[in-house]
Amino acid sequence: MKNFTKILCVVLALVMALSVASCSLSKQYAYQKDGIELPIGVYVYYMYSAYNEAQTLAQKSDLYDAATGKYDGKKSFLKIEITDEDGNTAIAEDWITDKTKEKLQNAVAIETKYNELGCTVDQAELDQAKTYIQQAYWDQNLKAVLEPCGVSFDSFFMAEYTINIAEKNAAFEAEYGEGGPSAVSTPDLTDYFTKNYTSYKYFSANLYTTTDDGQTDATTTTTTSANNTPLSEEEIAKYTSSFEDYASKISDGSSYDDVVKKYMEDYSVTEDPTTANVEIIDENTTDELLKTIKDMKDGQAMTVQIGDDENTKQIYMIYREPIEKQTDAYINDSENSKKVLQSMKGEVFDALLKKLAEDMDVQPSSACNSYKPSMFETKIKTNTKRS
Repeated sequence: MKNFTKILCVVLALVMALSVASCSLSKQYAYQKDGIELPIGVYVYYMYSAYNEAQTLAQKSDLYDAATGKYDGKKSFLKIEITDEDGNTAIAEDWITDKTKEKLQNAVAIETKYNELGCTVDQAELDQAKTYIQQAYWDQNLKAVLEPCGVSFDSFFMAEYTINIAEKNAAFEAEYGEGGPSAVSTPDLTDYFTKNYTSYKYFSANLYTTTDDGQTDATTTTTTSANNTPLSEEEIAKYTSSFEDYASKISDGSSYDDVVKKYMEDYSVTEDPTTANVEIIDENTTDELLKTIKDMKDGQAMTVQIGDDENTKQIYMIYREPIEKQTDAYINDSENSKKVLQSMKGEVFDALLKKLAEDMDVQPSSACNSYKPSMFETKIKTNTKRS
């Protein structure tokens, strides 16, 4: 009887212990308020993302030694100063903590706006994305890295796709689409498109020949697969004359399509070699071709030779199409118009979300205090060794 009593006491003690443990292991949230619930795994994933961003910045620092993989003689980068793309300088681990909080605040702002506007996301599309992302990314490598850090697939998917892509896109379209509180009219969208976008077409030809001779470069002792030889002066002169003639034909009223057909006939080209695009060309672009196109006028055609040296030069026949010819294809096409609207209002919407988060004074829960950037150094390295 005494033995039975002892056993019963042990069993009861275990039951009590398991009960306490189950309470301590209950689901924790990084943020839980007004119907918005972000699991702690979302916060940890944002910290992991910020950790990777900080590491990339640290590797650009003068303190990083690529040969040893050390930072100012140390294995860890967390204690060194980093400077981000906005010019902000901070100790890496502090930058990571602040960036994680910023990402969480942005997520709360997105969900708040999403709910406020009564948005919905197509569940079938969400399920399809979930299956694809799990198979293509999570199961392939992210699971092995993130699970040891306490991030489940559901938390990862919620943070990376559901909130930051699906819900954000839905809220953006509800905000600026037809009937939205900040709806952009078709005339305004058209005006933005015609003032900011560039439409261009071109075809090109190499001013060199390439042979696959497997030669060894004497200066590097590496084997090159291609050897370029400039065309003769006569051949280059022929291309130059032909391309200038094609540009002149467009200036005299011929269509681009007629000109490219003439080029294909002249040089026995069997498939249309045209590259065409409609885009915003940034003022700071370093691409020589795009810089040339940006400086052209609508309706203008011209030729240009681009290449670092005689062995890489190409000749281009470029036509900058009047942007009005693309207006219907972009403004009246739902997918294209969404891209234009995103270009027009994307930064404005990001600023709106940031202001919303500030006004709400979004703060991570106390449960987040247990997670530090340093945990990724040990857990990721340990997991890498195992794999």
